[in-house]
Amino acid sequence: MAETRRDTTTAGPQPPFWRTAWPETDATDSDSLRRRNLAVRAGHLAMVFMVFVAAGGAPLVNPKDYTSAQLVGLAVATVVYVFWNIIGTTGVVRLVLWEQKEAPLASLRKPPCGVPVFFVVQLGLAALIYLLSDRGRIPNPAWLALLPPIAYAVFILEWRGIATVSVLMLAVLVWSSHPWHDWTYVGYAGLAFSFAILFTIVFSVLAVQAEKARGEVQRLAVELREANLRLREQAVQAEELSATRERNRIAREIHDSLGHFLTVANMQLEAARALARNDPAPADEAAGKAQAFIQEGLRDIRRSVASLRNAPLDNKPLTQALQELVSVNNSEKPTVELAVFGTPRNLPSPVELSLYRAAQEGLTNARRHAQAAQVRILLDFQAKKTVALSVRDDGIGAGSQPDPGGFGLHGLRERAQLLGGSMNIETAPNAGFTLQFEVPA
Repeated sequence: MAETRRDTTTAGPQPPFWRTAWPETDATDSDSLRRRNLAVRAGHLAMVFMVFVAAGGAPLVNPKDYTSAQLVGLAVATVVYVFWNIIGTTGVVRLVLWEQKEAPLASLRKPPCGVPVFFVVQLGLAALIYLLSDRGRIPNPAWLALLPPIAYAVFILEWRGIATVSVLMLAVLVWSSHPWHDWTYVGYAGLAFSFAILFTIVFSVLAVQAEKARGEVQRLAVELREANLRLREQAVQAEELSATRERNRIAREIHDSLGHFLTVANMQLEAARALARNDPAPADEAAGKAQAFIQEGLRDIRRSVASLRNAPLDNKPLTQALQELVSVNNSEKPTVELAVFGTPRNLPSPVELSLYRAAQEGLTNARRHAQAAQVRILLDFQAKKTVALSVRDDGIGAGSQPDPGGFGLHGLRERAQLLGGSMNIETAPNAGFTLQFEVPA
């Protein structure tokens, strides 16, 4: 469950005092956030208990040793000290309860009154409580009042500030103890308090590091969830795009293969009809050729449907497949010629298939529209990084050429673009038609 939180951690005005002193919890909070709420409450309760024990331990045991003014001053200083500590840690609490996906601002940990003001007042109140409560009594828990500033320094300050606050608290203890005890006692007391300082710093640092690690894990978890969501969206888009491309590919294959065979078969049937009455033998031959082309087209369609990829080359070299295409088409006008420039080389299957389809489309268009006497297919391997194929006819040109936006030519453009190549058309009235197809290979 994604962790959410009411506006206790967003940048802007500080939340009300009770929202940081005693964070609220409701049913929408996650288990992690509930535990942090509990930790903040327990921390504040522990601080309040420790300060009141430090300030009131000796007066409760020996109340007669204190004047009324001292007791009143000690009580007022203790209450102010408790509230000042809670108010000063508002920023720290906001960091602990931070629930946003971005990293929290470093300035949020600073007290609302400012770092210098907070620590000057806090150190002064701690020293006042210790001076009023200690007065040389043994045993005396008054030294506990000097520990909160050290713990808060770890949360708010850098190492120099932590060291400065620690030294000042140690100086307060030494300076307060010296009037009541000899230097031997003061030395032992200072050494013992040094261990208390070290203990407080170590555990506070561990708490800070744990909180930073939790915040980083939370931020990374949010980023991971968003990344997974983006990946799922991209996967859906990729699937849709792949399906669209596959539909277009199958449409191109059907057009390029079946369209070619049906065009030739149609021309043979027209010839058969024209010769049927006067010359039955050639008519029968033309009908047989038409039937052969139709059967070849059906076989080609079956191969496409069976494997979702057409393989008219059938593991034959491209030049051989083109030569067979030319031989088949030379049975009727226009005559077709194939010329190969450069040394043929092995090409990727998609490149060979696209070049073959370009030749097929050029021949189909020439037969349908060009009224040409001759068609020339040029296959050029001379460039090192590309292979070019052109289909040129000597027909009537643009006056009756197919719409350049027709499906066959549009399919060739898509093939070229998918392979990183290009397809161009050169034509003019009574100047023939040239289809140029070039792809990297």
